[in-house]
Amino acid sequence: MFAEALAIHLVCGGSGVHAQASSAYAQSLNNPGNGVIVSGTSHVGYSDEVAVEIDGAQGRIRVPDGVKPPLRSGSEDGWWKLTDLDVRENEIKAKFSLNFMNHPQVRIDRITGHIAIRGKAGDFDGDCRPYDPATVQRRF
Repeated sequence: MFAEALAIHLVCGGSGVHAQASSAYAQSLNNPGNGVIVSGTSHVGYSDEVAVEIDGAQGRIRVPDGVKPPLRSGSEDGWWKLTDLDVRENEIKAKFSLNFMNHPQVRIDRITGHIAIRGKAGDFDGDCRPYDPATVQRRF
């Protein structure tokens, strides 16, 4: 792990794709008593932002709804704790747990600012910019 004591605060704008369950009912005109329900999964695109805060060996992430599965746990006011946090000179890698089956992986390239989140419910790619919460100017 790259030893860096300073805190990192990022806002990352981007887009992603998430799986969405859908179903439809069809009935034949020739056989009105027998219908068929067809279900499947489609992929839906979205645009959103991700926030990342890292302070030493601890970190947390706020992710868009497109990455979150319908059943989730572990959030603290919309933030999830980063686990397996590995802060290096050129990249940051971590995971977070949305539920017992879904542990998305996060990779942030510290040279380009690119963030990639890969999970079972959806993916997100974006570009991060740092900010200092003590000096940031509010827009309103």
